[in-house]
Amino acid sequence: MKKLFLFAVALVFVSCAMPAEEVEVKGVGFFTPLPGETFIAGSDETTEIWNKYLEAHNNGDIEAIKSMSADSIYVLGPDGTEIRTKEEQAALLEGWFAAASPKWEAYWAMPYQSVPSGADWIIAGHTVTETVDGEEKVSLQMIDGEIKDGKVERFFVYAATPPAREEAAAE
Repeated sequence: MKKLFLFAVALVFVSCAMPAEEVEVKGVGFFTPLPGETFIAGSDETTEIWNKYLEAHNNGDIEAIKSMSADSIYVLGPDGTEIRTKEEQAALLEGWFAAASPKWEAYWAMPYQSVPSGADWIIAGHTVTETVDGEEKVSLQMIDGEIKDGKVERFFVYAATPPAREEAAAE
């Protein structure tokens, strides 16, 4: 019995003294500019930040948008327009809000994380409705955005016009 007790103590001592194996996280996908970069599912905290960002846009709250944007935010618009600071972003949004009163409605979102860099990203689809001279125009937008330290660091916007829907025939 004494030998069994000594063996158990030795086993516990050896297992505590040995370093734990590091588990290598394997992601999926690829990003050609960074060979070896892959992706895993991210945190819903990233989704919450993006949803609050959209809410600030829908409310036309420039100060809230600026507080959630990195100082050197980078935005690539669907028309190739580049924004490099939150002041440039605020100026563009002020004009757009006044001219078209855009409203975003997210219909899907997925946070993801880069491996091995650990960068937090979100990809999301939105319906954007603009109203100009009383007429509504709807577009579909997809963004791919990076969130760093709780702030929107950069995002890329891709846009498409939804297909025309046929109205139901009158009965």
